[in-house]
Amino acid sequence: MQYLWLLILGIIYALLVVIALIYYISASVQKKDIISDSYLRSLPEEPFVSIIVPTYNEENNIVKCLKSLREQNYSNFEIILSDGGSQDRTVELAKPYADQIIIEKKVPEGWIGKNRGCHLGFTKAKGDILLFTDADTEHTPDSLRITVSMLLEKKVGLLSLLPYQNVKKWWESIVPINFFVSRLVSGGIARVNNPKKRYSFVAVGLYMMWTRKAYNQIGGHERLKNSIIEDYAFARLVKKNLQALYYMEGNKLVYASMYPDSVKHCWTGFKKCLYAGTKLTPPRRMIASLTFIFYGLLSPVAITLSAVYWVSYIPLVLTILAHLLLLVVFWTYWRGKGKHLWIIYVFFPIMMLMFLVTLLSSAIELALRKTTEWKGRIYKPNLQAGLNNNEEKSLDINAEDEKDSSKTKVKRIDTSKQTT
Repeated sequence: MQYLWLLILGIIYALLVVIALIYYISASVQKKDIISDSYLRSLPEEPFVSIIVPTYNEENNIVKCLKSLREQNYSNFEIILSDGGSQDRTVELAKPYADQIIIEKKVPEGWIGKNRGCHLGFTKAKGDILLFTDADTEHTPDSLRITVSMLLEKKVGLLSLLPYQNVKKWWESIVPINFFVSRLVSGGIARVNNPKKRYSFVAVGLYMMWTRKAYNQIGGHERLKNSIIEDYAFARLVKKNLQALYYMEGNKLVYASMYPDSVKHCWTGFKKCLYAGTKLTPPRRMIASLTFIFYGLLSPVAITLSAVYWVSYIPLVLTILAHLLLLVVFWTYWRGKGKHLWIIYVFFPIMMLMFLVTLLSSAIELALRKTTEWKGRIYKPNLQAGLNNNEEKSLDINAEDEKDSSKTKVKRIDTSKQTT
């Protein structure tokens, strides 16, 4: 009887492994986007780009970010820093690099801080192309020219890329797990970039480049003012309404270090958004992704049971091979997307458990308490933001768009004279 139960469990585990691998393979089929010299050649004309950087207590990152943006091999752009009332030296350090600095010390009721900062930056932007990027990013000199060229060539309204992740601390090992799961729930890059696959979408808030027309059509950050995962919600809206989304890996273009400061920073950063992401994800994608998570969690259990209870060595060998295959799969995914820490591979099941615990904590916080905390501020996000699609629109990327009448000529602002 004991061996019968072991046999049943073994069959279930084998099916789990097979289903997880088949789904991963289907989500990994893609046409590799090669950044050729054509993207580096001079554009017929350089569209004016407004680069908007929302900040709140970013003194450790802001100089590196703005300095890399200021050194772009692109002449026609402005940098707008939109600060949410930083209590450190963020604004002071930004002055030599930013063309405009906007300061709003208190986030209005009903807004998420980052969304508010992006919205205020947009109201002062004059570019036909808008780039929203975070303070913890660093940009290579050709990145802006390449992404602008790709945005125009692909004829899309929103281009987002995944920056190369500088994973430095052990607790940041959850970062690659998060993006790995994102690959699974999105269905893979090929589906995301296929306009016909309207339920395949993903975007990364670290780098989101828009045409002004598409941004206005979607409703901008004002439409998603109380969304805690505005990047994912934007991707969903753009894909379903405009069919004009392009997603790529930016490992040679942009670098990012998301949560190197502390375990708490990393914990709250993911806890505030993981459950919210499930509300926008098709259920079948969630189920398929969970098979891989449980594959990772149950792998050491399967090895242990095989070693202890089976007389034959074959089950033990097979479970070990299944675990090694899991590590190879993850390595092939993360290769080129970020730094590898040995701890990820040695303690991979524990990292999967960390992710699952964070997801469950996020669900408890957002579903039951209805609030979340980020950088000392308490928010009550709308988990339905991005789900309301009453109108289907089509995007003509070449159509003329009405300019915002509030835009004025850009000039460098001395923020020491600015009132808030």
